[in-house]
Amino acid sequence: MKITISETARISLDEIIDFLKVRWTEKEINVLKNDIKKFRKTIMDDLVKHPSLEILPDIKYALIAKKQIKLFYEAKKNEIVIKLFWHCKRDPVKLKNILKANN
Repeated sequence: MKITISETARISLDEIIDFLKVRWTEKEINVLKNDIKKFRKTIMDDLVKHPSLEILPDIKYALIAKKQIKLFYEAKKNEIVIKLFWHCKRDPVKLKNILKANN
């Protein structure tokens, strides 16, 4: 199964890492990076079932980086598309708008 990262996800991850460089240490940033690698492995091995969103049932999410960041993805037939990385303290209304616009 192929895993791809959307442009929106790439941009949101860069924004989060830039923010974390100011607020966290390099150790926490490495935790985030390692959690992304673990997510990729568990999704490839089909080890974990993640919850879906009510408003967009095709979109699932996983909590990473000490449960402070949500990784949103869509599971297609032969591909996983990572849609967005979202810091949990951000405005949930903006989250819905971004996910709907990129779906």
